[in-house]
Amino acid sequence: MKSILRKFVLFLLKRMAKRKLKKYKGKIIAVTGSVGKTSTKEAVFAVLNSKFKVKRSEKSMNTDFGLLLTILNIDSGYTSAMKWSWFLLKAFYHSFFRDHSEIMLLELGVDKPGDMDFLLSVVKPDIAVFTNVYSVHIDEGQFKDLQSIYDEKAKLIKGLKKEGTAVLNIDNPYIARLAKERGGENTVTFGKDELSDFRASKIGQTLEGMNFILKYQHKKYEVLTNVLGDYQVYVVLPAIICGQLAGMEIEEAILALDRFTLPPGRMSIIEGKNDSVILDSSYNSSPAALKAALKTLDLVGQEKRRVAVLGNMNELGKDSKRLHEEIGDLVPKYADCLITVGSDAKFIATSAKEGGLDPKNIHVFSSTSEAASFFSKKVEEGDVVLVKGSQNKVRLERFVKELMAHPEDAKKLLVRQEKVWEAKF
Repeated sequence: MKSILRKFVLFLLKRMAKRKLKKYKGKIIAVTGSVGKTSTKEAVFAVLNSKFKVKRSEKSMNTDFGLLLTILNIDSGYTSAMKWSWFLLKAFYHSFFRDHSEIMLLELGVDKPGDMDFLLSVVKPDIAVFTNVYSVHIDEGQFKDLQSIYDEKAKLIKGLKKEGTAVLNIDNPYIARLAKERGGENTVTFGKDELSDFRASKIGQTLEGMNFILKYQHKKYEVLTNVLGDYQVYVVLPAIICGQLAGMEIEEAILALDRFTLPPGRMSIIEGKNDSVILDSSYNSSPAALKAALKTLDLVGQEKRRVAVLGNMNELGKDSKRLHEEIGDLVPKYADCLITVGSDAKFIATSAKEGGLDPKNIHVFSSTSEAASFFSKKVEEGDVVLVKGSQNKVRLERFVKELMAHPEDAKKLLVRQEKVWEAKF
């Protein structure tokens, strides 16, 4: 019954969203990729909203429902029939009025084959940003391999308007192949590769942020950001490109990046107890993102104790054990102390021990509360603590809250602080 009701509500919302979009006169920008979609969307928003009126997907609303709710300016009713009744009435009312934003910035996520087809049946973008293809959503009922992930996400590029522009990260081999197939027509590329239209080089980072030199059309620009992690160049470059495509000068777009801060739980820097520093990446985790986060921990944690607090990486299917073990192999190189949370994360601990990390510095827990209670008494002055894991059943933002020097700031700094989430497991 719930499935039938869901389909009915989705049908109604889609009809109303399409009615509203028929009246829309602005440009539509869509962002997709395996990791970093929300951060990229927020970076693009920071740049474009400095000059234009921009409407964007809130938080990580990137599914079928998330897209429709964004277009119709309503919230989710979650499991409440009464709330859905009210929101559907609001959606019906909103569908008759034109959206006056100049740019609609949407995040499009897919969990399984066919998801992008639904999203593209609602919107047809003017600009599409394709950031990366990595091993995520490969659990049962999702994608079988990287190629199938790419095939689904690449539909966005094929779904562009006739004169639409694709913004592609050619450091990713799958997307590089797509760029080559397009032959440069209505395509802008970015990355560290020398063939990139927008190329990042001389990347540096400290706890104050990440910086790099942008090379574009034989000119060089210094880019300074407030965000942490050299992989954030793949977040920042599309923002500069979208600014330029919208008519901004390169220098103007770079200056607007000063407005950009990462969404909660995406490598935010938070003051911890005992003058420690928390690198809060508790929103989600995947093999590629975790490897990059560990490298960042190593770089900014020099001459300090580097602590990695790692939870399960979800939706990895039959490869989950192997991929967790691969992370464990890397941990001794990048961290001095390891804390794992969750049934799969324990494989990280096993491999880290075999790789040479002192067993006295490895601590395995089944729950976040146990881990937080333990480490809050063990945190040392000046520790740099990376906290990263997937949300479902782990909820490492609760670990971060326990470690924060100012837990009263949790609601504005941490992910998933709404009542509906705090009530879950």
